[in-house]
Amino acid sequence: MMEPAHAPGRDRLSALPDNVLRRIMSFLNARQSVQTCVLSRRWRHLWRSLPRINADYTEFCFACLDEKKEKVQEARFKKFVSTLLLRRDPVPLLDKFWLRYQVSDGNNNEKASAEAGLWISHALQLQTPVVEVLTFQFPLMLDHAVFTSDYLRKLGLSNAYLRMGFFEQLNRGCPQLEDVFLNDCIILDDEISSTTLKTLNIYASRFSEDYRASISTPSLTSLTLYKPDASVPSLKDMKSLVSASIILDDNTDIHELLMSLSGVRNLDLECPQKMVTIAKNTQWCPEFKDLVNLSLGQFCLGSKLYALTEFLKNSPKLEKLTLDPPEVIIDKLEERSFECEHLKIVEVICSEDDSTLLKLVEDIFVTCGMSSLQINRKSSYKQYYSDDFFRFDYDSTTAQEHAE
Repeated sequence: MMEPAHAPGRDRLSALPDNVLRRIMSFLNARQSVQTCVLSRRWRHLWRSLPRINADYTEFCFACLDEKKEKVQEARFKKFVSTLLLRRDPVPLLDKFWLRYQVSDGNNNEKASAEAGLWISHALQLQTPVVEVLTFQFPLMLDHAVFTSDYLRKLGLSNAYLRMGFFEQLNRGCPQLEDVFLNDCIILDDEISSTTLKTLNIYASRFSEDYRASISTPSLTSLTLYKPDASVPSLKDMKSLVSASIILDDNTDIHELLMSLSGVRNLDLECPQKMVTIAKNTQWCPEFKDLVNLSLGQFCLGSKLYALTEFLKNSPKLEKLTLDPPEVIIDKLEERSFECEHLKIVEVICSEDDSTLLKLVEDIFVTCGMSSLQINRKSSYKQYYSDDFFRFDYDSTTAQEHAE
């Protein structure tokens, strides 16, 4: 008599085909997946052909206060990753290489970075299309010559020191690269140029103070530039751009910036109030002929709503407007100098119990005769990047996704 599949104590997991087990195991950290080899003879070598490698330093050493012990654990982690890659079956190609690493000794940074570079190079030889590397404490100083692959399509780096020539190497050595994510990086290139990139996300990264960098990416459809430090790069050749999210702390030429973005359909913009005040007597706001979704920060609701008015005047196809207002709004639209005949929805970023702020925004539009608008509350939590990158899966976040 056959034992029922749901019988108590039955190992239903081991009954699955090997390819299904490998897929399940690929969501474990690398150390956990290797440890499954003790379960039974069948499990002994499954870890050697997983489609993903998730090498996590914190499995070996997390919040360690003993410096001597930390060095021992760091050495164990390095040996583990090197052995894991060398003993992996080279026939099944790798879908993804994810590395979380800590460079704990600044004096040993070059050596630690070289070892990480070897791991990345090995993963690229296995034709992985995705590489994501997170580093803590000291930035990883990668030799950009490592990035040579006809298969790499997505690259994510957090806390890396990117020397001059990094993006030139990506453009030349990775002809299929479409998606780049950079977080908390030091970028020394004077030009970020690529003919293949479609998605570029740069968060809290520092550009050189000695010269102004530029971004020239004719195939780019989605751009996020979140609080760049030291200087704001200029945007060039953005003819394919559909969605842009630009969040600035530092001043830059707002007319030049907006002209570069004037062809987008989805725009998320936050900048210092001073940028608009300086440009107030000039034609700083171009016409956004194709703009459908627009999200504006607090800067647009000061100076008698001047910036908000200019955007509404120059966005004839606008359908949805999202506002992140200050706690107090004292200005009103004194007259309606714009059409916005397609505008149907206005979202207000505020807490659930802040009905006063919602009413103030509603009054702004009612005053100028736009009483038929649907005005909704939106969660006050506004996130510009996906937390998934800091675990396993990074998904590109664009202004279009914020608007939907």
